[in-house]
Amino acid sequence: MALDSLKRKPAGVSSAVEHDLSALHTHQDDIPFSDKTHAANRSASQAVSKRELWAARIGFFTGGFTVASWAPLIPFVQSHLALEPFVLGILLLGLGVGSFVGMPLAGTLTQKIGARNAIAASGLLSCLLLVLLALMPGFYFECAALLLYGVSLGCLEVSVNIYGTYLENRNKARLMSGLHAAYSIGEVASAAALTALFVSGATPLGAVTTLMLILGIALITILRRIKNHKIDTPKKEKKQKSALSLKGPVGILAIICAVIFLTEGAMLDWSAIYLRDNAGVPQEASAFGYTLFVIAMAISRLIGDRLTTRLGALNMLLIGTTIMLATLLTLVFIPHAVTAFAALFVMGLGIANLAPILISAASRSTTMDSVKAITTVTTVGYGGLLAGPALIGAISSAISLQGAFLFICALLVTGLVLISRHRTVFN
Repeated sequence: MALDSLKRKPAGVSSAVEHDLSALHTHQDDIPFSDKTHAANRSASQAVSKRELWAARIGFFTGGFTVASWAPLIPFVQSHLALEPFVLGILLLGLGVGSFVGMPLAGTLTQKIGARNAIAASGLLSCLLLVLLALMPGFYFECAALLLYGVSLGCLEVSVNIYGTYLENRNKARLMSGLHAAYSIGEVASAAALTALFVSGATPLGAVTTLMLILGIALITILRRIKNHKIDTPKKEKKQKSALSLKGPVGILAIICAVIFLTEGAMLDWSAIYLRDNAGVPQEASAFGYTLFVIAMAISRLIGDRLTTRLGALNMLLIGTTIMLATLLTLVFIPHAVTAFAALFVMGLGIANLAPILISAASRSTTMDSVKAITTVTTVGYGGLLAGPALIGAISSAISLQGAFLFICALLVTGLVLISRHRTVFN
């Protein structure tokens, strides 16, 4: 969990908690961000404490854990309710719709009730709704529960990103890849635990209830150790409207983020079904492909901050997107179990650090206040993550799942073009 960043930070800096989000707007904009990565060692007053880092990590971990707890349930929901691909896509659309309601709320909640309370409330609600989803009593019940889960998850995802970029920019050091590693570790832990429980014969309801109870206790225990400070916008920017905006550099970041997250969402919701229906993998083991995917993401994110500092944000985006494109084409044209598992692992390595780079860049926007920029990029990005799979379901029903994956390939090519044409946006 990015232990290298923990070792460099003093454990008891309380005065730093009083800083507001104006710390995001440094007067050193002319200095490349990669040159600021050692500033935390020079300025103890700006360094974040270990408790703050662990609070951010448990928030990211909770998001990843609950998302990965939903992924293995999808084949069971489909077979239990006898859903056709198109109907399953409609069900999954509820997650995306809910997220668009929850994500814009995060900025307001972190300002009004505090970052800790926003993360705790949305995280605990996500755990409860996962238990309800595991009940699977009927299609409409699942739709309602998934819609509400989308609201809570969307609020959680944006809240932890606002808090994470607040810590990163206050510290003048890259932290976001390390924090997102906690998200991936949460996905690994949940996917591996549920897969093992399912293979051993546990029921979806029993397995999910046990894991969500443990997660809820851990979330409360860690978050109660930090102050519930409110993250506010600088006074000179408070007159700006809170509505999302896709203008200028922030719009470019949001569009690219949506493409990246849509690909991740496709792997979350459709990789298990693809492995079962196209690669000959038994349903009980079909979630193993996604487990490999998130394991690779966790590994890559643990070293992502150092890689980004060394290679530069632009190169990391170009390399990662190219890897995603190549491995997705491999999945389509070589639909065999071993090849598919390997492709999913390599794809995880490539995609891992793209979102942290994009969200970090949004937090340093000079054309929009930081909370609004982060909310815009994460809302549009996670919208791709959550709503995209419904689009994949529609294309899969009309053509095939392979055809839907090729559609994502076309979007990735578009993303590469945008990255190449707007190089200065990522500095």
